[in-house]
Amino acid sequence: MQLTLTNPVSMVCTSPHVVGNQPEMLHRIVNPGVNLCLWQRPAQEAVIRELSSLKVSDLPDVRCSTSLESFDDDVDTLLQKQGLDPLAFSNWRIDLRRIADHYFGVSDDRDVTLRLVTTENDDCRRFHVDYTHLRLLCTYRGQGTEWLTNKQVDRFAQSSGAPNDAIIRFGKPSQFDPFWVGILKGAAYPGNAGHALLHRSHPIAASADTRVVLCLVS
Repeated sequence: MQLTLTNPVSMVCTSPHVVGNQPEMLHRIVNPGVNLCLWQRPAQEAVIRELSSLKVSDLPDVRCSTSLESFDDDVDTLLQKQGLDPLAFSNWRIDLRRIADHYFGVSDDRDVTLRLVTTENDDCRRFHVDYTHLRLLCTYRGQGTEWLTNKQVDRFAQSSGAPNDAIIRFGKPSQFDPFWVGILKGAAYPGNAGHALLHRSHPIAASADTRVVLCLVS
């Protein structure tokens, strides 16, 4: 169900879901009618090695306000508060900065919250929309975010509290691979009420996996 753009930077957006392999296409999230920009990028072995040591208890949804100028210091502070040495995560910190630069480029100077999460729980099992402006998600380890195309969604079923089987009109959800970066347009984005991307966290409790996630929210 995904639209993959062979040259996403040079093409005009004709879909609400812009998916491609160039980071610049993340900036198309500001275009009217677009509710997801997904950067499909390869995993980084150096980062995988650094994050392999993280336990569920290491980053139990730690968060803080952040900005373009303070981001690097904010990441270091969150790690240090959890007893983690930032120097042991040098490649991860570089990648977090790279991703954050793209997010700050579209956040329109709004207040931004940085979240780092290690979890083994089934968070957000039901397909839902965010009542936010923009949310960036990148799952570095474990199963990535599941999402539905606009045509798959029964929005009345979702808003009335129906289960996932009733929300999905046909087909199966699409899913982020590890290291893919998605920016999701929420219901609070001007003009996007009723069109926000439906998504959920892939269930992992039965697998004993540990998910490692970066989230930026405005």
